[in-house]
Amino acid sequence: MLENKVAVVTGSSRGIGKAIAERYATRGAHVVVNYTSHKAAAEAIVRSVEDRKGQAIAVQADVSKVDEVHCLFETALQHFGRIDIVVVNAGLELTGLPVTDVTEAQFDRLFNTNTKGAFFTMQAAARHVADGGRIIYIGSSTTGYPRAGYAIHGGSKMAPLYLVQVLAQEVGPRGITVNAILPTATAGAGLHTHVTEDAPIRKFMAEFSPMGRMGTPEDVANVAEFFASDLASFVSGQHLLVTGGGLA
Repeated sequence: MLENKVAVVTGSSRGIGKAIAERYATRGAHVVVNYTSHKAAAEAIVRSVEDRKGQAIAVQADVSKVDEVHCLFETALQHFGRIDIVVVNAGLELTGLPVTDVTEAQFDRLFNTNTKGAFFTMQAAARHVADGGRIIYIGSSTTGYPRAGYAIHGGSKMAPLYLVQVLAQEVGPRGITVNAILPTATAGAGLHTHVTEDAPIRKFMAEFSPMGRMGTPEDVANVAEFFASDLASFVSGQHLLVTGGGLA
C-alpha cells in the first residue's frame, strides 16, 4: 500500500513513533527513523527493517532546534531523493502540575518541543513533501478534554491543531493532505511507556473507556496507516480521536 514511499517519522525510536515507522516499513515504505537521544533503539529499528529487506536510516535531530529540523529533512532527501510522508510525532509530556506551580523552564521545555518543534517540522514538511504527499500530526486527546494538571501539556499541543487546519488549505492545491491523530493514554508510549498490567492507570482506563482498555501504539499506527494511504486522499484538515469512544 505504501510501496517505495519515503516516510519521515519524528520521535520514532520508541512508543507511538516506533509503531508507525515499523508499520510503514511493513507496507513497503522507506523509513527515516528520527531520534533525539535513543540512538541504540533507533538503530535497532533500522536493523529490523533491513532484516525484512526494507530500507531505513536513523537520523539524530532535536526538533526543538530549527537547524536540526532542516538537517533531518536534508539528510532524508540526500539519502532517498524524495519525501512522501511526514509524521510529526516527537513530543514531551508533563502532567499533574497545577498552573500555579509551572516554572518558566518547564513551560519553555514543553513549548519548544511540542509547539515550536511541531510548527517547524510541519513547515519543513510543507516545503519538501512531494505533491500528493501526507503530513500527519500526532497530538493528544487531552486537547479536547480540559483537565486539572494538564495546562502546559494540552496547551502546548493546541497550536499545532490550528496549524493542521491552516496548512491543509495551503498545501491542498498540491494534493497534499494534512491531518491530526489524537490518541488517548497509550500503554507503551510517553508517560505510560513502562506501564505494568496491574498499574492503576489500566484500571482507570478500563472503567473510563467504553472499550475497557488503554490504547496501544498499534491502535495509533492503524490510523497513521490510513491517513498515509490512498484511502485518505480526500480527507484533510481533520482531527481524529483514537480513544475507544472515550472523551480523552
